[in-house]
Amino acid sequence: MSLYGQCCRSISLTWGLSLAHLPSWTSTTEEIHRRGLWTMSAQRDFLIRVWSQVRRQLRANIAALTSPSPWSIGPPTSDLWSHRQYMAMARSLHIPHDTRQPVDPWRDLETAARTSLARAVDAYNFLEDSELSELAHRHAHHVAALVGGLFDCNIEYSDDTYWDVCRLTLMHSRWGMSAGFTATRNCSLCGQDIDYCPHLLDTRYDVTVRHDADGACNVCGSRSCSHTVGETVAAFPRSVMSEVQLHEVSWVSRPRDPLARFTKIELSQEVLRHGLGEDPTGRDVCCYRCLHPCSGFDHLPNRD
Repeated sequence: MSLYGQCCRSISLTWGLSLAHLPSWTSTTEEIHRRGLWTMSAQRDFLIRVWSQVRRQLRANIAALTSPSPWSIGPPTSDLWSHRQYMAMARSLHIPHDTRQPVDPWRDLETAARTSLARAVDAYNFLEDSELSELAHRHAHHVAALVGGLFDCNIEYSDDTYWDVCRLTLMHSRWGMSAGFTATRNCSLCGQDIDYCPHLLDTRYDVTVRHDADGACNVCGSRSCSHTVGETVAAFPRSVMSEVQLHEVSWVSRPRDPLARFTKIELSQEVLRHGLGEDPTGRDVCCYRCLHPCSGFDHLPNRD
């Protein structure tokens, strides 16, 4: 939740938009119910109107704080002021910045917000069966509303096909993939079967750093790490899989890896025509689903 909070704090403290003027998914959902907006089109028009006002104001604030004043006297200081404002945001959002590139506060704020959404969805996938699941669910809605409301979301179009790539929408489809495979687990230190080699998993051993043919470090398994080839470090043995044979991939409601979820789903032309009233034929299609009230989860049918 911290990155989402930092985004909101940056919007308020760095760019001067009061949080009292920033809609939330809860507030817009309550207002939709209060007004009796039961059709998707009525909800969409209301949500676009609310968020468009905020987006225009935030853009105006950023422009005002990063542009020179027409009443300034002396040499222009806008570049210095713009950089100072940007760096305040970059520090709060932990954004690495190449000083050789021009700053773009809107782009970097959007990147941070979308990263926050990805983390929120991942968190829900891990917490689905815990007492924190509803909190994680609502948090994902709040982050998605901020992303969609301020920065818009388009349905992806590639290979003559429209794809649903909305992280929030896909999160509400509670299924994923689980692979059935066999493999040999070898020790990262000696290369032998880890069940029979002399190395204990809870014991550190002095290891000479080397890289395998794929460039992976024998200490941590990463292809880009701080370990130097030839140096000796203390490391725990790891399990390294080899001779992997994939037997089947199942479509399941609870994948063993909580993150083994679909990242995109094809949208049929019939569905798009029904929702849009016409065939989009390759045009950009803006999606507002993340702003709407939650319509519940989709689950795999019970096969029993």
